[in-house]
Amino acid sequence: MMRLLLLFLLVLTWHSEASADIFRADTEWKVKPDFEKSAAARESISGADCAPDGGWCLAANDEKNYAQFFKIGKNRLDPDKKGVIRLLPKKVDGEKMDEIDAEGVVFVPSGDDNTPSYFYVTGSHGLSRGGDLQPSRYWLFRFPVETGTGKPTFTFDDKKVVPEVERTDLLADTIEANPDLASYVDQKLDQNGVTIEGISEMNGDMLFGLRSPCLANHAFILRVPGSELFKKTPPSSTTEKVGLGDNVGVRDLTRVNDGLLILAGRSDDRRGVQDFTCDEKRTPPSPAPSLWFWSGKNGDAAKPYGALPGIDVNASAETLLVLEETQTAYRVLVLFDGEKNGAPVEFLVNK
Repeated sequence: MMRLLLLFLLVLTWHSEASADIFRADTEWKVKPDFEKSAAARESISGADCAPDGGWCLAANDEKNYAQFFKIGKNRLDPDKKGVIRLLPKKVDGEKMDEIDAEGVVFVPSGDDNTPSYFYVTGSHGLSRGGDLQPSRYWLFRFPVETGTGKPTFTFDDKKVVPEVERTDLLADTIEANPDLASYVDQKLDQNGVTIEGISEMNGDMLFGLRSPCLANHAFILRVPGSELFKKTPPSSTTEKVGLGDNVGVRDLTRVNDGLLILAGRSDDRRGVQDFTCDEKRTPPSPAPSLWFWSGKNGDAAKPYGALPGIDVNASAETLLVLEETQTAYRVLVLFDGEKNGAPVEFLVNK
């Protein structure tokens, strides 16, 4: 009788685990050749997105001033050695520029036959870890690409910024004018300061996912009309508060058919102040990287899929790519900041 009871409990446990929403795939992914142009760059992949149907993808890093094109093959990423595109010059208006601190990439398809598709790359728009204001971190970039392939419509290289690469620093003014975010603009990450780490697009709006600030178990997503960007005046904005948990912020955003997938993770800087989190003086929890679905609609709650299985709680999961979407599931690829070439890991997610 006892043996039958134990067997029943084992079967029950197995079925419980098998009905989870997210699984780590057995597939081993490779990256060949390495991402350019240095170890620092290839160990700091912080955002990527792809044109649909096997088109070109773009990866950004948070240590340099360039991004790189790559393709997704069967269980591998294929960086294009000649596909490095410089985004920021060494100086702007006579002022020296450091790293972009790029944190998000999105492909935005053309809305009609008269406008091109674009890749967008966003900087963090936050202070450095040391609390310095570095102008190079406050840029948003975009450049035109072919709608069907994601290939740039112009010639480029890694040495010089070409005119087709547009940039604007007016999003910083928008954030400073936003009533929900204004008081966090001058704070460091470990003091709940503004830090963008994801970007996506929905219905003509650009959505910027914030790692920080976090307040009362909620993270912020900044919504900006896409038509107002890259103009001569700061765009307008609204904020969406999405409940992701204590000390949890957005680490990436990716568009899917009915909304967005959110890659979430620790909001504060674990290397910073250890007795302050989410605007409160207390010991911060250490949330694991996790995946969520959000409709993108104001007031809708985010649906949790759970923590990424088999991933260390301190891993910096920062890039989310959708490999495939069906009516019942997603196949996604997650890349990690701090790992060579992002050390991609595939997951299967039940809707």
